[in-house]
Amino acid sequence: MKILMADDDKDDFLILQQAAQKIGDSFTITYAANWMELWRLLVKSTPDIVFLDLNMPVKDGFECLETLRADRKFAKLPIVIYSTSLSRTDIDKAYDKGANYFIVKPNSLEDISNILKKVSSMSEEALSSIPSREEFVII
Repeated sequence: MKILMADDDKDDFLILQQAAQKIGDSFTITYAANWMELWRLLVKSTPDIVFLDLNMPVKDGFECLETLRADRKFAKLPIVIYSTSLSRTDIDKAYDKGANYFIVKPNSLEDISNILKKVSSMSEEALSSIPSREEFVII
C-alpha cells in the first residue's frame, strides 16, 4: 500500500514509518510537509491513500481536502484525516468536506501498527467510499 502523508511534524511521519516497518514490507510511505509538497507529489504519482494532518502551514488540512475534492483527478482518492484533534467540530467538518475516514493519532507504536493493519485490510471500495458517521472515526 502506497501512503502519502502530509504533516508538518516529521516525527509523526517517522513514527508512522516505523509502525509500518514493524508490520512488514507491504507499505511505502512518502512524506509531504505542507500543501505545496503534497501537490507536487500527487501530480507525479497517485498513492493508494493520503493521510492528511489538519494543522499545517500554507494550507491547513481542511483547505487541502477541499482543493483535492474539487479536482476530478482526486475526487475519489481515499483521504484519511490523521490528527491529534478529538474535536467533534473537526470530525464533522472533515466528514462534510469529503474525507473518507478520521483517525485520531494514537500514542503508541502498537496502536499505530494496528490502525495501519486495519486500513490496509480494507477493500479499495471501502477506502474510497464515505462511511456512515458512526464508522467515520477509526480507533
